[in-house]
Amino acid sequence: MVDKMKLIAITPELPHKHETEFITSILDAGFDYVHVRKPGHTLPQLREYITAIPQQYHCRLKLHSHFQLACEFGIAGLHLNQRSSTIPQGVHEGLKLSRSCHTATELTDLEKYEYVFLSPIFDSISKRGYSSKFSQGNLIEIFKQPGTSNKIIALGGIMPSHLVQLSRLGFAGAAFLGFLFGSDTTTELDAKLTNIKTIMQCYNL
Repeated sequence: MVDKMKLIAITPELPHKHETEFITSILDAGFDYVHVRKPGHTLPQLREYITAIPQQYHCRLKLHSHFQLACEFGIAGLHLNQRSSTIPQGVHEGLKLSRSCHTATELTDLEKYEYVFLSPIFDSISKRGYSSKFSQGNLIEIFKQPGTSNKIIALGGIMPSHLVQLSRLGFAGAAFLGFLFGSDTTTELDAKLTNIKTIMQCYNL
C-alpha cells in the first residue's frame, strides 16, 4: 500500500458547459492535479482555455499539448503521450513530467517521471470499446518490478469503489475522467467528490 494516493482528473476532449467550475471544484476537493487534455485545441484556443481558469489553480495543472504555454502560465508540468512525445528545447526546466503507458513493457525509465499513467485498468467510462487490458495477476507481477513503487497511476474506468483495491495492489494513485466529467451539474459533481473524499478518509488512503 502506498503512503498517500494521488488523485488526478483529466479534462474531456469535448467541452463541458461547466468545465471551468468543475476544474476549480475538483482542485478545491483536494485533487493533486488536473490534466488539461484538449487534442483538438490550437495554441490560441488552449491559451484562452487556461486563461479562463483562475490563476491560483495554474500551478496544479498539467499540459498534454502546446507545452510552450507552461512557462507563460506557471503550469506544474507536462504529460507525454503518442501525440505529444517530445518537449521543445528549454521548455521543461523545473517542470514535473509524466507520461502515458498502455503495456507493462512501456514501464521503463520511471525515475525520470513524477508518475506515469497505466491504462486501461478497468473498462473505460468515456470511451466505448476501450476495455481493461490487465488482470489482477498482471498487475501483481508489474508491482514486483523494481522502481514501480509510488510511480504508477491507474487510469481507465476508475470509480471511487476501486480506490482501496488500487492502493492495495500498489498504485500510487488514480486518474478520473468519465466519472467526474460525466456529471451534468456542479451539484452532481460535488456529491461524487464528497464520496471520493469519504473513502479516502475512511480507509486512510
